Formats: sequence, C-alpha cells, structure tokens
Amino acid sequence: MLYVRSQGMSKRRVPGPGWPLLAASALAMAVACASSKAGSGDPDGGPVDAAVYDAENPCANVTCDGLAYCDDTGTCQPYPECTPPPDAGVGDDAGVNPEPGTGTCPDGQVCRNGVCLPDDQDFDHDGYPASSDCDETNGMIHPGAPEICNGLDDDCQFGVDNGDPVALCENDPTGSVCENGSCGCLPGTFDLDPTIPNCECVAAPLLDQGTSCADAIDVGDLFDSGQMATVTGNLVPMGRRTWYRFRGGDLPDNACDNLHVRAWLADNPGDQFRIGVARGACDENLVADITDYEWATDFRASINGTLSGECPCTAAGGTPQQNVSTCADDSAYYYVVVERTSGVLTCDSYQIELSNGVYDTP
Repeated sequence: MLYVRSQGMSKRRVPGPGWPLLAASALAMAVACASSKAGSGDPDGGPVDAAVYDAENPCANVTCDGLAYCDDTGTCQPYPECTPPPDAGVGDDAGVNPEPGTGTCPDGQVCRNGVCLPDDQDFDHDGYPASSDCDETNGMIHPGAPEICNGLDDDCQFGVDNGDPVALCENDPTGSVCENGSCGCLPGTFDLDPTIPNCECVAAPLLDQGTSCADAIDVGDLFDSGQMATVTGNLVPMGRRTWYRFRGGDLPDNACDNLHVRAWLADNPGDQFRIGVARGACDENLVADITDYEWATDFRASINGTLSGECPCTAAGGTPQQNVSTCADDSAYYYVVVERTSGVLTCDSYQIELSNGVYDTP
C-alpha cells in the first residue's frame, strides 16, 4: 500500500506497483533482525538459524563445551575462577585435583580444575558429579578408577601415583618402576629381564664410581704380611669400565721379602670379564686383557745369569752376601681396570681378589 498526498486533498492509502518491493524489503529486515538476535545464542558468537532461537529461553538450544555455562543472553561463559588453599591441590597447580569441598566458591558449587562448578553436574560424563569427582575435564579420572603411573590422581584419593610403584607399571610395555609419572628404571637400575616386572639389575659399583684411572676406587693398603681384599661389580650398562687402586706395601725385611702382589678374577661367570693392571702409574706398563696378574720379589732366580729376587735378601744398610740382593722397599700403587668381553649384557657379577704376601712364588 502507498500513502499519497495531492495538493488540496487529504491523505489516503492506495495500492500501487511498489508494494511488492516494500513488502519484500520489510521481510528481509525482519529476518535480519531475527538472525541478529539469534546469533547471541551461538557459543562462538556467529549467527544461527532463526528457527532455533527461543526468545523466552535463550539457552534452550545452546550447548557449551568444557567448563562453561550459558548466560541469560544465550552466550557461553567460562565458570569463575576459585582460589583453593595451597594444600588443596595435587602437584604444582593447586587448582588441579583439589579435595572436594575446598576452595572459595558460593554455596552449591565446588572448586574443580581451578573454577567454581555446580557440585551436582557431571561435566566430563564419567558418572560422577563435581562434588566427588576431583577432575571434571578428564572422564578417566574419578573415584574408583584404577590408579596408573601417569602423574595424576586417577582414583581421586588425593595422592599422585599412590600405590606399589611396581604394580602401577605392570600393564606398561616397559614394565619397570613408576617414578615421576612414568614407568622406567630408577637411576642406576636396569631392566635386563622382561619376564621380571621391575628393574632387577642394580649397577655395581655406582655409576659415578671408578669411571677412570684418575678416579679409581681406592681399596687402600695391602701389606706383604699377608693381606687381601675383594671387589665386585657387574659393569652395567654395556660399555662400562671400572677402575680400582690399591697400594702394595713392602714392610721392612732382613732375610726374605714376602712381597707378592696378585690381582685375579676369582669369579668370572661365563668368562665375561677381563682385567688390566698398571704398576706405579695409570699410564705405565698396562698389562691388558688378562685374568690373572702377579708382581713379586719373594723368589730366587737367575735371569740372564744374574740372580734376582729378594728371598733371601740383606737388610737395608747391611753388607749383602755374595749373590744376595738388598731388601729394598718395593712398595707401589697398582691400578686395576675391569671390562666386559662378552657381547651379551647380563647382571652377573665378577669378583676380583687383590692380595699381597698371601701367595708364594713356586
């Protein structure tokens, strides 16, 4: 309909050829308005079909993801943050997995995942409302869930990875022991047997001991009065070498010097190990790839026509008899290195016997 006015005439409505265009324009404006209003109900803020918009209930067709709610304009809003007590959470973030009932929230709400949630709603759809579920963002975490090694409080018992550290990893392909949220071996331990659900082999000696000749493990003094010591280890992990050091002490003598230093593999399972020995210094006269080493003066022998050895011997300061050596002080440091010869890594242990004055030269 059109309003027309003629000079000297009153206003009246008459249909005209422009009515269909105006009617179409009005309809378009109405749809645009409805679409604009309906757009406030889209969680992402974009327009939605006007048919789904309910002016009486703006949230009727709105679904909010995560820890969010629909406000009276039909817009998804995050729940307000809460500030739980320092001891309410687990781990570094006190807002994660807090105890039920802790935190500053209004009545009917509980602090979960750092925000105040209605205590009767189940946001992660695991069958447990926020009042009892310690994590509303993970459906695998709830009361009664199996505790596994993952750095989380799976069963909402307010303890991360609480339980037997071996049992927590029994279904993990690596087996081993639960530590710091993952299944693995504690430092210095190794899982060499997959049929045993833990790290059954402990490196011996400790990984930071005997790593070089300069840092050899000190066994102490072994005097030629007949002293002995034993050292053990397993050279785990592969490629490891271990060094030991001792002093073969030569006590004063006046008739026969008993000095007889020996280092040998008294226990060498599967012939897996070999030793090397240097007398005097780390880089001098290393005798390598052996299982038995001896250095002695308790003998009497002719070497290239010259008598050698100090048994018998004349006390220092005295006049030696013909073809008799002086009883010298032959004390020295000995450096023993042990290494693996087998290509198969086991947890078997070697035993090296170190002695002085225990054995006699035949």
